[in-house]
Amino acid sequence: MSNEDKLRKQIKTVLDAIKQPEERVIDKHGSSEFGLDLIILKLDAFGKPRAHGVQIKTGNIKCSGKPTQKIKEIIGQLSIAFGKTVFIDGKDYKLDGFYVVTNGEFQGNTEDYIRSACIGIRNLHFIDKQSLDEFNRKYGSAKAKFEQT
Repeated sequence: MSNEDKLRKQIKTVLDAIKQPEERVIDKHGSSEFGLDLIILKLDAFGKPRAHGVQIKTGNIKCSGKPTQKIKEIIGQLSIAFGKTVFIDGKDYKLDGFYVVTNGEFQGNTEDYIRSACIGIRNLHFIDKQSLDEFNRKYGSAKAKFEQT
């Protein structure tokens, strides 16, 4: 199992543990993921389901001038994911937001570069190792401990 697969499963385990009964966390990783590793279906303030995509990467993601292959891959996956409709529980959803998650750091101007390349993608959030550790301390269990890879 790759480090990215381990990280995806760890994140899904914690999200499954804290979700409400009517909410879902769907593992989409694989050949038909369309740029998504996970989909989080949560209820908004009015009780309407909202879908958020999650793209997971391991290690540091760095951009200082020219984008790396990893950054190009993230931008491509975000673009594909936001162009698709996801089918969950008999209903079609357009994504309401997106999380790019790494167990490393977003270094240099990485976040700004990705945002500027993804104009029109709303609610784009970046979660790094520090945020993951905080998330895990707040919600995780010993078996869902995030590891630096």
